[in-house]
Parts: sequence; structure tokens; C-alpha cells
Amino acid sequence: MDIKQLRSFVHIAELGSLSRAAERLNLSQPALSRQLNLLEESLDTKLLERTGRGVKLTEAGQMLAERARVILTDLARLEADLSARSSQVTGHVHVGVPPSAGIVITGALIENLRDRYPDLNVTVAEDLTGDVQEGLLSGRLDIGILHDGMISRSLYAEPLWREDLFLISHPSQVGEQETEIAYEDVLSLPLIMPTNKHGLRAMMQEAAFRAGRPLTPVVEADALRVLIDLVTRNLGHTVLPRSSLVQELSTGRLTARRITNPQLSRKVMLSWLQERPLSSGGKAVVDTLRDLAGTVPMANQ
Repeated sequence: MDIKQLRSFVHIAELGSLSRAAERLNLSQPALSRQLNLLEESLDTKLLERTGRGVKLTEAGQMLAERARVILTDLARLEADLSARSSQVTGHVHVGVPPSAGIVITGALIENLRDRYPDLNVTVAEDLTGDVQEGLLSGRLDIGILHDGMISRSLYAEPLWREDLFLISHPSQVGEQETEIAYEDVLSLPLIMPTNKHGLRAMMQEAAFRAGRPLTPVVEADALRVLIDLVTRNLGHTVLPRSSLVQELSTGRLTARRITNPQLSRKVMLSWLQERPLSSGGKAVVDTLRDLAGTVPMANQ
């Protein structure tokens, strides 16, 4: 039994599928199966049972998955502590951010890092929350910003800030005194929304289900800039945090109404893979993001 086999097994246990785990780990399925077979042989016990929908853990497999997560987390902490002995902040850190968070924090992040750590190289990738999570789990990304919801147990996650969601409309669609709108009324409007793989869409869908109403957008678009442009052209309404639209709202190009009954909000989370220790550069990025979290404009307004 080795660390690589344990890490692979934890991913299989979480996903319940050899093929999906192989895809996440950038391995072929036969290679992953060989790792699993070697692990079972070394322990002389069966860890998984195949089902029509994938695989499920045996009793021994459940025990191993729980213990393996603890072992991998402790190992990561040990490696991080040893790495921290070096005071020089260098290297290359890959950061993933969803568009709505990236538009408000990326510039300040890079500006602060360039000032504090001139020898540190940072690559920022803007992607949907689900893709950022997969990037963290596969090792493509070192640090990610996610929205709360279905965050993998393999990831460490801590809240950075909470943001309320608003109905974003063209000014011609809103009366001067209108500052709020009930969610039931939102569902009656022509909505321009992200596709189903986006976390915001899932939140909207769940709220619509609880209200006993369908969520039927007239246009779907996953790019934040496209959503904003379509609403600016008065082609419909969308739902976003105010912090994503500081310029458009301050100039009057768009208007925002707080959604009520229910009020929709979400947490913005800082995340990284628990079994992968942060380098000194990664810790510098994390500390800087924590410092910047309280400066996000209109995050909770």
C-alpha cells in the first residue's frame, strides 16, 4: 500500500465510479484498476463492489476511505510545515476563479502579490465553479475560489465573504422606487441564465422547485460578460451579485433589485486540495485573498 494508491482510492470512493475517477486523475481506467487491484492484494481484502451504476464501498472500503482521508490530510500538513521553513516566496501558483468573483478580486490580488512577492509567478484561470473544483481535484489548479454547495470532501474550504443575489435589469424595466422583488415575480420574467452546470443556476432551480414554479430562461449563457451585455441590450433580466456590476450600476446602465421571499445569497469559498500541501507561494496567495476578502465592494449590500 502506498500514498498514490490511497489517493486514487479516495477519489474512487468519492465519485463511485472508476471511469470518472480515472478522468479526474488523468489516468487510463486500466491503470487505475491496476492500482486498485494492488491495493486490495496488499490488504488482502475486497474494497469495492461493482454495481450497474458504478462501484460501492464494502465495509472494509468504507473504513479505509475514512482513515485514508485522515492520513492524507496529516501528510499534507507535515509537508506544508516542512515547506514553510523556507522563507523565500517563489515558484508558480495556479489559481482558479469563477467569473463573478474574478471580476471583483483578481486585479487587487495580482497587484498585492506583485508588490509583496515580486519573485512569485501566478496564473489566474477564469472558469465556472464546477470546472474550478475539478481543476483543484485533478491537480491542475493549486487554489480556487468556489461558491458553497456541493463542494468535494477532498477539498479544504473556508468562507471568504457572503454575497446576496439581485435581479439585474435594464433601467427601463424598473420603477424609480422599486428596490426589491419577490422571487415568485422573478420567475415570471424573461430570464437570461447560465446553463445547468453553473452553481447559480442550481441555486435558482432549487428555489423555483420550492416555490412550485418552473424556471424557464429565454436565453442561456455561461459567460458573465455575455449575460451583462444581453441585459444591457434590454433582452431580458439576469441574477447576479452587485459586486460583479459595480461600474454598470454606478453609471446607471443597469439596475439591481434585491430578491426576497426567499432572499437568495451564497458564500464565496477559498479552497484547495487537502492532500496537496500549499507551497510558500500558495500560502502567500491564500493569505492575500483572506486580507482582500473584506474589501470586496458591495458584497453584502
